[in-house]
Amino acid sequence: MGVTLGAAALGEETSSSDPLEEIVVSGTRAALAESLDKKREAAIVQDSIVAEDLGRFPDDNVADSLSHITGITLQRTRGGEGQYVNVRGLGPEFSIVTLNNRILATDGDGREFAFDVLPSEIIAGADVFKSANAVNLEGSIGGAINLTSARPLDRPGLRTSLSVEGDYNDLSENSGYKVSGVISDTFAEDRMGVLFTAVYQDTEVRSDAVHEFFITPDSPGEFDANGDGEISDAESELLGLCCTSFGTRIQERKRTGLTGVWQWQVNDAFQMTVDGMFTRLDAPTVGYHQSYYVEDSILDEDAGLHRWSNVSIRDHWVTGMDIDQLVPEVSTITEHRVVDTTQFGWNAAWQASDQLKFTFDAYRSKAERDSGGKDTWMVSGIGGHHIGRVDMRSGGVPNIAVTLEDGRDLAAALQSGALGDADYGLHFIGLSGTDVTDEVTGLSIGGELKLEFGALETVQFGVSSTDRNKVRNTLENDTNGGSCQYCDMYDTTFESLGANVVRPVSLPNFMRNAGGSYPRRFVSIRASEYLNALRALDGQPILDEHGEPTGDVFDSSLTAPEFNPVQSYDVDEETTALYLNANFRGDAWFASAGVRWISTDTTAKTAVDSIEFVDDPTPGIPTSHPDVTYSPAEPLTQKGSYDKFLPALNVGYWLRDDVLLRFATAKVMARPSLNQLAPTRIDNTLDRSYLVVYDGNADLQPVEADQADLSAEWYFADKSVLSAAVFWKKITNFITTELQENIDIGVVGNIGGAGEAPVLYDVSRPINGDKAKVLGAELGLQHFFDNGFGVRANYTYTDTKAYVGGVHVGPLENVSESAYSVALMFENDRWDVQLAADYSGEYTEVSDSVADRSQQVEPITWVTASVAYKITEGLSVSLEGRNLLDEYYVAYLGRNDMLAGFETWGRSYLVGASAKF
Repeated sequence: MGVTLGAAALGEETSSSDPLEEIVVSGTRAALAESLDKKREAAIVQDSIVAEDLGRFPDDNVADSLSHITGITLQRTRGGEGQYVNVRGLGPEFSIVTLNNRILATDGDGREFAFDVLPSEIIAGADVFKSANAVNLEGSIGGAINLTSARPLDRPGLRTSLSVEGDYNDLSENSGYKVSGVISDTFAEDRMGVLFTAVYQDTEVRSDAVHEFFITPDSPGEFDANGDGEISDAESELLGLCCTSFGTRIQERKRTGLTGVWQWQVNDAFQMTVDGMFTRLDAPTVGYHQSYYVEDSILDEDAGLHRWSNVSIRDHWVTGMDIDQLVPEVSTITEHRVVDTTQFGWNAAWQASDQLKFTFDAYRSKAERDSGGKDTWMVSGIGGHHIGRVDMRSGGVPNIAVTLEDGRDLAAALQSGALGDADYGLHFIGLSGTDVTDEVTGLSIGGELKLEFGALETVQFGVSSTDRNKVRNTLENDTNGGSCQYCDMYDTTFESLGANVVRPVSLPNFMRNAGGSYPRRFVSIRASEYLNALRALDGQPILDEHGEPTGDVFDSSLTAPEFNPVQSYDVDEETTALYLNANFRGDAWFASAGVRWISTDTTAKTAVDSIEFVDDPTPGIPTSHPDVTYSPAEPLTQKGSYDKFLPALNVGYWLRDDVLLRFATAKVMARPSLNQLAPTRIDNTLDRSYLVVYDGNADLQPVEADQADLSAEWYFADKSVLSAAVFWKKITNFITTELQENIDIGVVGNIGGAGEAPVLYDVSRPINGDKAKVLGAELGLQHFFDNGFGVRANYTYTDTKAYVGGVHVGPLENVSESAYSVALMFENDRWDVQLAADYSGEYTEVSDSVADRSQQVEPITWVTASVAYKITEGLSVSLEGRNLLDEYYVAYLGRNDMLAGFETWGRSYLVGASAKF
């Protein structure tokens, strides 16, 4: 795997007139050797990955390759694939990802780049910049990641590579395939060249997970569990389960990647490159869930009758209870995610004289996601008076049992296939989704002047302009009431409407590693048949909770999603940057010192409305929803701006020929996420959560940090290094949430028939103000023995402190205190064998989840093994296994019987063959 360990840096540019030694990289050892050369010759703190061969990145996923670098951990998506990268204790929102030093457009709300949209075959290398340099693009506090694509003139001649790969997952028992090809050729005496890459992958991944496990301090808050008529200390300040939903998500993942490069060395002084990239991620997802709303409520206040009985409590946590009037629900969720990402650019390098050279770059990147109104969330339940029992378990999903009104056991009835359209009835119908367009246009001119004035070697200078525009259009049917037009109509079964909606679902290895006793077989809902069934009710009167007509009639057309301007935005960000950087060199030392000035203007457009009236006649029924009236939306535009000076210093000193000491310090910044700049508003009044959340604020300033690095690198043998580094960051202007509680925002409501009265809300909005500190250490080792064996290992320790309102609240979220990566390798003329383990320690996912409890994620060790055999010089076969320990994600709220999250992915196996010519 082509990865260097420890601290490293940005390689110094070499003029086109300088003689270059051609290095042909092929295989693991050669890739690691070139990565180590880049590290050693770098001017800043940097780590690198180099492709092992044309179209062959070390891992099938770029993020997985980056996880072998010190200071990097991953956030995984469905199927366990790496999607986002954390660098040195900070999440993806604090790092910038570029392709050929150009910003890549993204399909998410923020700036975070999702690595799952990018096939690894189109990438030739990756550099992780851990210290800042005035020349490099601003926007990172954790670290910047620059991906590079192959260039034909780097390796002249005709070269072709073809590969095919099959995959299998032992959780889903499904398989898939991938084919790729690369061709590169040069002509005109190797002064002109073209390179084309094509990749197509079609596979299916499955993740079984707990999607909801909501714990609340309000239900019940207190409970007379022993029935003595008194509330003891042990029976007060209780935390109880509100609701849980768990099941599976199945995603068909189709990736297409195309790249093209044309290079022309016009003469010895001028070279230009035109390149383009297109990727499509077509990843529709379907989820099958079972849901249980178990929160306590008072059924008869005069009699003191609760939904809960036979309650058990341990340390103020309700660990078991019988639930009256429990409706067993099922839901089918579909997500439509099709993302097209493109980038086209032109680059030129001109050696104007022996002392002066210029670089010119222009590019445009675009990402589009077409999902508006195409996602579905269809919920159905079994009407009747059912009784449930929930018992919490240590280390997994709780035991859940339901006895239906007719005496049947829910799990047994589902297992036998006895439940269907005659049992399940109408409830929630959510239709939603967002269309996202992200466009980035960049222009830059850079120069380098050789002075050779004493220790001053070169001066670099430049200017750049970037314009980024992100538009999100949200379509949904919550705000207009369409999603809940049929809520709680469980007794109106699909059979009574003449519809065939429900089908049994049986999945192999369902919820493996979760433990617990609950229905292992359930039913799915066919969305189109569900929607068609609603037409049978059109024109019939809508009844209230007492069975009386409300005066309205059912209209299935109202279920259709509508454009929601309040949850849509258009954010434009224009940035101009100037930089000046001086490079120095002495007999045993080198240094760079510079400053980067940036000026950014933002314009955010959205719409705002207000809540006018809340009518909630049945607040005691947890599956019911209030009616909410909103005012018409009015357009809103907000502007913001900021200027920043960002100085940076990097120093290297050769203590001896094989020992390099480095020091770096800088002021750095990370911009707010683009959605944090748009003042969109959301409320969950439909779920009786009286909270108004303003997602953005155009006046938000960048998060800033002062940082320093100190490292040592000992190159004790060929292709070998032992490195150590210490890094420190003091972060200010951290974006936090301002919460105002019990505010009268002008909303009037009728709750439980008590008459009209003001409804008080909590109001939340993002602001600058909090701070954080990061102190960490890295150790890295890479060594190859003469007999073909090698070892690669690294360890990262990160200590973080987060402050909210000036008060220390614990570590930063999503940061493992300890992480390591170890790989054993063997390579000779025929065989390439690797065994790697990447460990991420326990970390805090949410600092203040419920009742001042933090949500803690358990450690994960991701083990990968691969064997490749070279049949001939141009033909090889390979076998790889991933997640061989069958690891899974699990999180708790401070104790292992208080579950906060669970997801399992299974093991994956790949077999492939490749040929090169």
